[in-house]
Amino acid sequence: MKKLVAMAVVLTVVFAAHLYAKKASTTLYKIKGGITVDAKLDDWKALGIKPIQLNKKEQVAIGGMIWDSAEVKPSADIYVTFTDDDIYLLADVTSKQGIFNNKTEGNIYDGNSVELFVGFDNSDPNREIYSQSDYQIGISPGSISKSTGKYDPKPSIYVYNLNKQVTAGEVKSRATKKGYILEARIPADVLEGYDIVEGLEIGFDVALDDQADRGRTRKIQLTWEGDKDDWQHPKNWGQADIKAKK
Repeated sequence: MKKLVAMAVVLTVVFAAHLYAKKASTTLYKIKGGITVDAKLDDWKALGIKPIQLNKKEQVAIGGMIWDSAEVKPSADIYVTFTDDDIYLLADVTSKQGIFNNKTEGNIYDGNSVELFVGFDNSDPNREIYSQSDYQIGISPGSISKSTGKYDPKPSIYVYNLNKQVTAGEVKSRATKKGYILEARIPADVLEGYDIVEGLEIGFDVALDDQADRGRTRKIQLTWEGDKDDWQHPKNWGQADIKAKK
């Protein structure tokens, strides 16, 4: 009986430690003015904003064996910042297929794309389901025709849990030698509960979706803190503290 009691205590401690394990945390900045959405790093470097890096095996949430064997291992430096009126994101992506996503609206996760997860009320960081101020936002670089050099489809922004394409924002992509740069402005007025102030702690994660070199659907996903279930469980996300950029 004593052994059973001791085992139960150990299991309880292990479960509690797992449940309340310290989440990854970062600092994100609120800036004045805005950023020119041109798929270039100039503004970000001038502001001194550092990226979230997705480039490690332990960050691979989907397709670990494919990532290991990929000719070009998908990775990204992802920059995020806020203003009173907008969220800005830039992703500098390493990708074999580059600007290629033939999906639209709520299916853009299934091609080369970036996902942003934000929760503006993080009072319960272990919440199982999305609250009214939690969002999964997908950003697609679109797809460039090799014959015409034109986009079809065009770059786009989609808020998955609102089933809504963001037409009032801005999004641009540009091919690079190693893949592509994707930059977007997401208007705050499409996100209920948006109120970014210095000292606020938010739920936060970013993800990279990539087709690798094996077809026309997503084969690999990397996440900063979460896993493949970020889209339904905010408890998997990390967190970010908001500071005003001086």
